[in-house]
Amino acid sequence: MNATVIGIIIGIVLLFLFSLIKKDSKFAHLGINLSRIHCPKCNEKQPIVRKPNGQRQALYGGNTCRKCGTEMDKYGDIILD
Repeated sequence: MNATVIGIIIGIVLLFLFSLIKKDSKFAHLGINLSRIHCPKCNEKQPIVRKPNGQRQALYGGNTCRKCGTEMDKYGDIILD
């Protein structure tokens, strides 16, 4: 096998392992949320393709509600700071 095939296989395995990280884990910021989220305040469905509004959203996921402006993480929980 050449290096490209090995790299693809390793990438698929890592993607699968990251998808197994649970929301309540201490490694939750590394996890992947495959389900669609809703705003916790106004229950507005968030878009699948998102445009990050800051460095934290770009690195760890998350969204800002277009309707009410609430900032949430990739699991749909409100971010307070």
